[in-house]
Amino acid sequence: MRPEMKSTIIWSLLGLSLALNVALGIGHLRGAAAREAAGRSAEDDYCLLDRLELDGDQERHLAEMRRKMHEKRAAYWQRATAIKVELAEAISATNLDRAALDTQLDRYAENQAAMQRAVADHLRGVNAMLRPEQRETFRALLRTEMFRGIRSSRTGPEDAP
Repeated sequence: MRPEMKSTIIWSLLGLSLALNVALGIGHLRGAAAREAAGRSAEDDYCLLDRLELDGDQERHLAEMRRKMHEKRAAYWQRATAIKVELAEAISATNLDRAALDTQLDRYAENQAAMQRAVADHLRGVNAMLRPEQRETFRALLRTEMFRGIRSSRTGPEDAP
């Protein structure tokens, strides 16, 4: 293949990649704007439990549980950010103080572990409020979805890898 042709193909692919990334970015911004206009946050799209067909009382209970979990998550991120700054300082110090670095790493790990415990407690609370017929579906969702992150209600079970 001629060098000019290779160059044209490469530039075409790069242009296509850029166009796709721009389109995805625009879609994300439009979705964020639509949520904001509707008075919703991205967390309102957390809909893994929509598949459980919760009744009104369960939905109210879950909303309160989510509010409390959101507060814990915000506190976690605040601590994590502060620890990361201190960790960066310890790593980049002119004279490495290994004990100080290890202390920051321990604080970071403790913060991570505390958040994982909070998530586990939250999920145990969700399980406790479910009716027996909902628990098996919840158990299956935990096994398949727990480590995949939060999905939008627009993502159905058929979209899961």
